[in-house]
Amino acid sequence: MNTISATLLRNAGRVQLLRCTRLQHRFQSTQPVWQTKEIYQGGLAKAAKVMKLASVASFVGASCAVPFFFAGESDVPSAARTILAVTTIGMTGSSTAIITWALRPYITSLKLVYKDHPQIDPHTPLLIETMTFLAQSKTRLVFPEQLAPATMPLTSWVVEPPSESLASKAQQILSQINSGQNKITIAQPGDQFYAHSQGQISAEMQQVLAATKGIQ
Repeated sequence: MNTISATLLRNAGRVQLLRCTRLQHRFQSTQPVWQTKEIYQGGLAKAAKVMKLASVASFVGASCAVPFFFAGESDVPSAARTILAVTTIGMTGSSTAIITWALRPYITSLKLVYKDHPQIDPHTPLLIETMTFLAQSKTRLVFPEQLAPATMPLTSWVVEPPSESLASKAQQILSQINSGQNKITIAQPGDQFYAHSQGQISAEMQQVLAATKGIQ
């Protein structure tokens, strides 16, 4: 008798657990999900990507050509060959470094992150996309409240530390929208961004500019 009662209790517990799980899934399915809307594209994004790739390719090509300066017999002294090799590497390396530095903060795309409808204020999540050294996309999450005017050339904003509430909100957003190989990260204090603030920009982008702490 006790065995039968225990079995019935276990079965009832399993049924109750199944019901709770179904209710939880239904509740979660009715919750609004995070959506994105692109409101800005860098006008020179394609040119910047080509420039980055060309600079890296020229540096790699120059590096691969160095052994040929010393291959075979020639009337050119070894010291002269060394100077030519160092000059070639130095010129291509310096140009690549300058282009990398200048284009590192360049924003290629900016998106709003929202649930029900886009509403822009200092606490609106933004996805800012820039380029890596090899011109691949790098996306970071930031809030307008963190964007302060930068003092460096070719830079509009520098990222300030978020408040505790914004940091917690950022973690919650990333836990829901991160997928695939291109992981979105949280913008770190000191990160720099550049956006075109003049010319034809969308009304939503103008609202984002107004929601920041200013722009260089």
